[in-house]
Amino acid sequence: MKYKSLESLVKNKNVFIFGAGGGGDIVGAYHVSNKVKKAGGNTIVGSVVWERFAVDPYPGPIPLEMMVNVEPIGYSTAIVSSDSYALRYGMEVEPQITKFVKTVGEKAIFIDLTKGTEGVIRGINDIAENYNIDVVIGVDVGGDILSLGCEENLWSPLADSISLSALYHINFDKALAVYGPGGDGELDTNTILKYVSDISKQKGLIEIMGMSYEDSELLENLIKNVYTEASLIPLLSFKGEYGNKMIRNNTRVVKLSPILSTSYLLDVDIVYNRSELPKLVNGTGGIGQANQALNDRCLYTELDLENDLMKLRGEQSKEPFDLNEIRRQGISNLIKRNCNPIKC
Repeated sequence: MKYKSLESLVKNKNVFIFGAGGGGDIVGAYHVSNKVKKAGGNTIVGSVVWERFAVDPYPGPIPLEMMVNVEPIGYSTAIVSSDSYALRYGMEVEPQITKFVKTVGEKAIFIDLTKGTEGVIRGINDIAENYNIDVVIGVDVGGDILSLGCEENLWSPLADSISLSALYHINFDKALAVYGPGGDGELDTNTILKYVSDISKQKGLIEIMGMSYEDSELLENLIKNVYTEASLIPLLSFKGEYGNKMIRNNTRVVKLSPILSTSYLLDVDIVYNRSELPKLVNGTGGIGQANQALNDRCLYTELDLENDLMKLRGEQSKEPFDLNEIRRQGISNLIKRNCNPIKC
């Protein structure tokens, strides 16, 4: 293991910290950035930008070309200001990264996920060149980025796979942080902790980080303005809420407990090498190509779900839709097309 603590990784270095899953993951990135600052690092925060369907009714991540009032710094990245927004087919969408800038007052970096793994790699390289970055840390809220691809409750493997693949392939010191294990209601907390233990056996666990009362106050101020469910769970857990909580339109359940307010700093190489998912999206130049690579292995992704929801909205007016049933049907359709499932 090259680094044995967060401090040894980041002290006196310029660190780029980005939300790996889109949506509210920028809250997790902000939480980790505060840890990095206390450990002696200089930080800039960013995120891949993919809004939940409740915010952006159009399928897929937001392309850089649809962003307004941003300052491009490369092929797939841009500086976001407090008045940045996306123009999605005539509809104005304010992504969570803009709300972050408004609330915190720090600059933030948009990463375009629509350009696939290669686009994210180019984006991180452009950021590093412009800001003299020494270290890159990807942050995933919930921990599904550790998935192996065989888990029944894996809802959103696409963004995580692309981000992890890109993180692995950049030539900088790097780490992966999992914030709030199981907090997004997909893979449960015990599964995530088991995966962290498996990684630790390979000497891939660098540090376990907690939450302080000061951290909770900073997060509470941010979450007042940023729309997120998964990133709220660690804060609620720290404040003493305990027991089951339904999220995502009552399609998933999270069990709140103090353990959900912890974070795990992990070795990227070890995380990457234990899963097929990031390898499947290697070399992809677009989100559709990456999605197809996962579909071929029977993985129904968040992009598939959004496309199916868009189609249903065009065919019928009855809402809300049964997301669990839509997902079950989508998986069934992939199997009928003779996809090849991942086995653990």
